Amino acid sequence: LEKGVVSSIIYAAIGILMSVLSFKIVDLIIPGRLAKQIAEDRNVAVAIVAGALILGICIIIAASIHG
Repeated sequence: LEKGVVSSIIYAAIGILMSVLSFKIVDLIIPGRLAKQIAEDRNVAVAIVAGALILGICIIIAASIHG
């Protein structure tokens, strides 16, 4: 049981780090700054697109970790 909990925590940390890294990479590729548009300009449309992008990336990461 303890081994399963530890491995779940490790996989969760890897998944979170990969999703944050992929968001940063997409933020660099797309013209303009997503984080600035969301935080400072309060652009709801960009926030929805970024959320969908993160969910899609997280599904891919989860599928690759799960095997």
